[in-house]
Amino acid sequence: MALHGAQATDQATARRLDRAIATIANMSAALSTTTNGVEPLAQALVRVAAQHFEAEWAVLILNQRVFRYWVARRSTTGLVTHAEDELPPEVHTVTRQALDRQQFVARARPQGAPILAAPMWVGADETRGALAVVPAPDVVIDEREQLVLQTLANQAAVAIDNALLYQEAQRRRAELEVKHRELEQASRWLQVARHNEIVNAERNRIARELHDSVAQHLLSIGMNLEWCRAQLAPDSAVYERVQIAKELARHAVERIRTAIFELSTISGRDTDLPTALRDLAHEFTQATRLPVRLRVLGAARRLREPDEHALYQIAQESLFNAFKHAQASQVNLTLRFTAEAVVLTVSDNGVGIPETALSRRGEPGHFGIRNMRERTRELGGTFAIRRRRGGGTEVRVRIPSTS
Repeated sequence: MALHGAQATDQATARRLDRAIATIANMSAALSTTTNGVEPLAQALVRVAAQHFEAEWAVLILNQRVFRYWVARRSTTGLVTHAEDELPPEVHTVTRQALDRQQFVARARPQGAPILAAPMWVGADETRGALAVVPAPDVVIDEREQLVLQTLANQAAVAIDNALLYQEAQRRRAELEVKHRELEQASRWLQVARHNEIVNAERNRIARELHDSVAQHLLSIGMNLEWCRAQLAPDSAVYERVQIAKELARHAVERIRTAIFELSTISGRDTDLPTALRDLAHEFTQATRLPVRLRVLGAARRLREPDEHALYQIAQESLFNAFKHAQASQVNLTLRFTAEAVVLTVSDNGVGIPETALSRRGEPGHFGIRNMRERTRELGGTFAIRRRRGGGTEVRVRIPSTS
């Protein structure tokens, strides 16, 4: 009998050893999921505990900002995951006791093995949660089995800490990658901005040189030719040649001014339209001695580059027409900003545009005026030119605002 009893003890010890070895292997497999995050790791750990104790229930609870539960239950098909609200109240109570008291809890039951719960220690005075099992009725629970559960709980705490650290490291790495891409993009933008700054500076330098030398000289040539033309008989050959030379000089000035505009900072979006028109009025007054006054009404704002370019060219053409044809002593430029549109009005106090300069259908026949009208139409605006009742001519351009 003693021999049979010793054999039974040896067999039980062997089974315990086999189960412990299997638990260690399962624990190692569970710890390999650390890099997959807390969720799969906790699921693997609670299943290891359930397998070792052949448990009817196993539960792992984490005391993070919000308590999180992972529950496994043995069924005819093996271990299945359950929701927290399906956990028996007594199991829930024992688990929370181990967590709150920070000590191992074993609660006896009328039948079968006791409910066991172990706090998940990290270090000597800090816990991450608790691990609890309801062993199968035929599982013998002694100090060694309690030590196994406590060891599993402590290993679970360390593994979950590592998973949390890994998640945080991955999050920070992702943030750093985003910051790195943002810095690379900012570096490219700075390079482009620096390149544009150099190009714009060179364009402005060329524009200033054209304005201060070529344009002023051509304008002076045109003024002198106009004086010469006035001294000649209209039917003389010299009068015709002077007229041709004056028109060539005028067209050259227009081309130079167009080039200056395209090179200048208004095209580079550094100078707004009111400033450009103010400069134009000042330069034109100095060159022709014809006073030009500018008024800006409403809340000034930046327009699309084509709109600003067209309005600038129309103002310039209107000023030249006033000087050449109107015999005016004053020209007024008015730039009005409204929520719906921007309106440019150029008016003078001269003799007024002749009726013969307008076509039968209201289409101006003068090339410069036709050009102004076409510029306006291309931008979806309206163009009007008329004789003022009090004398003189008024050009009005309205360009609708774009959203």
